[in-house]
Amino acid sequence: MLQKQSFVPWAKGMEMDGHKKQREQSARMIEAALFELMDEKAFEQITVSEIVKRADVARRTFYRLYKRKEDVIHCYFGRLCRDYGNTYPALDKYDVNQIASDYFEFWYQHREFLLLMDQSGLGEMVYYEISRVSEEIVKKRIGSEKVRNGQDVRFFAYYSVGGFILLLQHWIIDGMRETPEQYAQQVSRAILKYMR
Repeated sequence: MLQKQSFVPWAKGMEMDGHKKQREQSARMIEAALFELMDEKAFEQITVSEIVKRADVARRTFYRLYKRKEDVIHCYFGRLCRDYGNTYPALDKYDVNQIASDYFEFWYQHREFLLLMDQSGLGEMVYYEISRVSEEIVKKRIGSEKVRNGQDVRFFAYYSVGGFILLLQHWIIDGMRETPEQYAQQVSRAILKYMR
């Protein structure tokens, strides 16, 4: 059984007005309720009524924040991806070792959630959600002064992130048993072996 607060990362250092704070709190309660239910039953069997009852919020609160239950996961992933983009600074050069280390370290912190997504048959959603923000994340890692040609950056982002997402999926399917350091070393060693 999952711990109730295990998926509830609060925004760091964010000052909020009362209304925004209440919305954030309601969103976190809905997320926690959905993830608990996903641990108990198939995602497609979960209803909005069950989510709001478990979260102890009004149905209208749910619909003020989301249109459907998939949006809860979409918003949660959006926040995770923004956190990832804001956590790691721009690199002086493209360093596969550093990128792999940062990437797998970050996602390992959300291991329980990723394994739950896989257990729930929502692995494709992981791929979609991460790829949705990939271009922006890669631009931040490259650094704005190096981003000259939007088309080139887009192609590089798709190439780079596509490979890393598939590596992440493989790790998730295998149960994320290796530490992030071990997995990052294996990945970067293999990539560098064929890039030279």
